[in-house]
Amino acid sequence: MANTVLVVDDEIIIRDLLNVFLPTKGLKVILAANGEEALELAKKSVPKVILLDMKMPGIDGLETCRRLRAEEKTRYTPIILVTGFGAEKVEADDAGADDFISKPFDLEDLASRLKSAIRIGHLTDRAERLMTYMDELDKNRQK
Repeated sequence: MANTVLVVDDEIIIRDLLNVFLPTKGLKVILAANGEEALELAKKSVPKVILLDMKMPGIDGLETCRRLRAEEKTRYTPIILVTGFGAEKVEADDAGADDFISKPFDLEDLASRLKSAIRIGHLTDRAERLMTYMDELDKNRQK
């Protein structure tokens, strides 16, 4: 799904705000209220980028990020973690996040980061397809 953002946040105000704002920037929004729901939706819809709150009840953002990275379908999906400052950013990086943003965030900056992540994701998709094609060529040559 082109330009689809999976927004994962336990705060309904944040989900509602982004569900109204992001479509004005050409982004389609899928909403999840927690990590469990995010993992399920990510498998079904395979979004182009995931905006993931770090502090949530149940499976927190760090564990959700780790699990998304472990899944073949979402292994290379760009993930932007909504974090605090300092040590949390190190933890987010270790969990596999591609970018970080702190609350409260500027909506225009967020939209820009999401679009940039989508562009990078498209390049990653192309590189993956090229590598698969090259592997197939190599296998055929070895036959």
